[in-house]
Amino acid sequence: MPLSDRSQSCLDFRLNALPPARITAQDLPSGRVHSVHLSGPHSEAILTAEALVVTYRHDPFASLQLDRDDGAFYTNEGLRRRYAEYLQPTEQVPFSPEADRIASVARRQAGIGTASFLIALTRLLHRVFTYPPDAAAIHPALQNVLASPQDAIRDFAHLMLAVCRRQGIPARYLSGYFYVEESAAGHPEPDAVNAALAVQRGNGRAAMHSWVECLLPNERWHGFDPALNQLANDAYIKVHYGRDYSDVAPLRGLYRGPLAPVVHTSIRITTEN
Repeated sequence: MPLSDRSQSCLDFRLNALPPARITAQDLPSGRVHSVHLSGPHSEAILTAEALVVTYRHDPFASLQLDRDDGAFYTNEGLRRRYAEYLQPTEQVPFSPEADRIASVARRQAGIGTASFLIALTRLLHRVFTYPPDAAAIHPALQNVLASPQDAIRDFAHLMLAVCRRQGIPARYLSGYFYVEESAAGHPEPDAVNAALAVQRGNGRAAMHSWVECLLPNERWHGFDPALNQLANDAYIKVHYGRDYSDVAPLRGLYRGPLAPVVHTSIRITTEN
């Protein structure tokens, strides 16, 4: 279920199951999680979720301080304790010297402010992301990320998390949707955004997107998307956040039967004026 916070409001959400099943919900700090309990024999289960969301991030640059030396904010022990889970490594976000080297390059390209550094880091990772896997200029540590293009957007979010956390900047993994405007024929416009998202769409359909939110000195979370080289704006719909992907997997459950389960997903996003 999409989140409701300062940047968006979920006005309506409906979840239906076929065959009919018992559906329960649990509110977690990172969002609401629904559980579907289907115990009777069945050959197919269909879950349909519909949500109406209003987003408010019209100008993501409006509150950024790009030319202020705000590094002292991140040395506060109280802050580091409050956001400890978003400063620690995880199995999917390990720390390595590579993260420090990437940060060093981004620092040289950035201004004095933390937001300026994060914009430079987003741009740097995007530049690597858009290179073909066999490009000679790619750093060896990033070859592993590009070796699996179907997971590249997720992995680049993890890489940005590692860099930020090594720099003492609390950072969390965001899972949600990115709205791509459709043409009159009903197909996404063939622009650079769609080219970047195409890696997620092996089946020709939209997929969930992932990006990073970092805590800025105003103690507000701000979104950065290295896959698309931009700050999160009102085209982004947040569903869940966590330490890494394992905290926010969209589907998780248990199945018992003689055949291996096969999961198909279909996502459609439209706008209302």
